[in-house]
Amino acid sequence: MKEKFKIYLESIDVTKPIRDKVEKIYEFYLKICPEEINDVFISDYIKEDGTREFDNMWFFSNSYTMEAKQFLSKADDFDMTPIKGRIHYLNIQKRDYDFKIATHISRLYLRFGLDTGISGDLKASRKNCDFLRDTFSKYILPNLKT
Repeated sequence: MKEKFKIYLESIDVTKPIRDKVEKIYEFYLKICPEEINDVFISDYIKEDGTREFDNMWFFSNSYTMEAKQFLSKADDFDMTPIKGRIHYLNIQKRDYDFKIATHISRLYLRFGLDTGISGDLKASRKNCDFLRDTFSKYILPNLKT
């Protein structure tokens, strides 16, 4: 697994068993993605009891996005789609986040839609908001159709 992936996972407090699962999924996508996988993002949210829940995991290459849905469950549910120039819809919802520096109470939600009818939902809490902001700037916004 790339060193920058490891740094990201540690920075959002992902435990070793989850990191191991991420590595297995990454190895799977390496076999099917025709391009280098550049980035990873894990959706997370804070439950009512204050605990953090990791949800879906995303990988990004220059032209593709790959999602492992509910990646911590026992069943594998993976998909992959081209995104280069195909995004036609964006919805951003944020709470206590200025798109600069996340705090402990920051929340960010991003929904995008492709011209194929496929959509993606990415959620972030705390400092993961900064990583979602960067993912948005690098992969979502540049692929918005004009």
